[in-house]
Amino acid sequence: MAGKPDPKKPDPKKPAPAKGQNPDQEAPEIEQVLFQGPLFGREANLKAHAKLVQAALVPVKQLISDAMSRRAHTIHMEPREGRVATRFMVDGIPVPAAALPGPKGMAMIQVVKLLAGLDPADRKTPHTGGIKVEFDKLQFHLMIDTAPVAGGAEKLRIKIENRKVVRQRPADVGMPDSMKMKIREMTSERSGIVLVCGPPDSGTTTLSIVALHCVDPYLYQVFNFADLHGRELINVTDFKPEPGHDLELSFDRILRREADVLFMNPLTSPQDAQTIFRYGEKVAFIMEIPANTPYEALTRIIEWVGIDLVLKNLRCILTQKLIRKLCDDCKQAFRPNPLLLKKLGLPPETTVLYRAPQPPPPDDPKAVTIEELCAPCAGVPYHGRAAAFEMLEMTDAMKEVVATNRTPDAIRRQMQAEGQTTLQKDAIRLVAQGKTSLEEIQRVFSSGAPKKKPIKAAPRPPGPPK
Repeated sequence: MAGKPDPKKPDPKKPAPAKGQNPDQEAPEIEQVLFQGPLFGREANLKAHAKLVQAALVPVKQLISDAMSRRAHTIHMEPREGRVATRFMVDGIPVPAAALPGPKGMAMIQVVKLLAGLDPADRKTPHTGGIKVEFDKLQFHLMIDTAPVAGGAEKLRIKIENRKVVRQRPADVGMPDSMKMKIREMTSERSGIVLVCGPPDSGTTTLSIVALHCVDPYLYQVFNFADLHGRELINVTDFKPEPGHDLELSFDRILRREADVLFMNPLTSPQDAQTIFRYGEKVAFIMEIPANTPYEALTRIIEWVGIDLVLKNLRCILTQKLIRKLCDDCKQAFRPNPLLLKKLGLPPETTVLYRAPQPPPPDDPKAVTIEELCAPCAGVPYHGRAAAFEMLEMTDAMKEVVATNRTPDAIRRQMQAEGQTTLQKDAIRLVAQGKTSLEEIQRVFSSGAPKKKPIKAAPRPPGPPK
């Protein structure tokens, strides 16, 4: 028989108390999201679908409100065996939300489409749209993507964007100045191609926009060819090709305006890639390419345009990995062992690193739990994410490796020999800055990889305060 619930442990079904609130107090009701209309000039005709709205609008509002109150950045709804599985992504970690009955879940997906000004009856084609909302007196955009699945159903992804948070400049995402200056130097030649890649939901589009804003707009003419779904670029001129003009005609036209740098839509076809790489000697390009890693991107672009054009015009390939940041309210400082510093490649004079708070001793019933220690992060104890970067630079030595021994290991060895920025190396920078922990780095980079012997931090002696 189940025992009585422990009063010292929080109920996982209840939201964490607000900062400064007594945990014993009744949790406040969740703030409700306010829908303010579709994005992109569309209109939502709710009256024409009154029965659908009556059946599913309130559950949709509750679901989205719950997600936003829990700091989710993405909501997924996916049909599975007669039901619709729902999950939130919070700082990159999946959090189960609900398993809805099939008809109810599908009705909710159709209402989301309706609120975005999309056709709820069309389930056979992918849809993209957006909704303006207000939550907790802040403005958000909900970016909507649907895709058909078997049985005439659809899956839905909602990306939640806080309009107050702008991530366009290198400083906005914590890009090191050294990397910014390298991109600026590469594009200053008014030629060559900078590619940006990464797995889904890794912030690839944001990183490509950041790379674009490494260019000095006061010295160079920068034009945007890309469809950014409502995002506005800083000091960049939008360019719309004339009807009937292909890429070559559009590039010839923009070159007559003395363009220096062009920002393009993601590179998805060999034909476009060949045209862009041919023009890579006349103007600089920055764009995404669908690939999980720089090596995968390099392999794909060589298949599309040939090794000669790649060696001549490719300047670098960028990627990033988002890593959870330690909560500033409860992270704990410790003095690292000198051997640990040496293993990590950190300066020996490093005196303080940070980690998540340690669990209380199991034999001390009066000890403060992690949940009680930090209500804002609900004992996770991570809050938000920071980016670790990687840049595969096409130096002369790297071009020789690519031309003669193009394997992942050979390219990785060359990057290390030249001191190029890798994800693992840059993640250690985040540890040294106190933004994240060694345990989080280990979790991120061991995911899906063979398990390695863990790096152990020395037991925490009395040390400097947080």
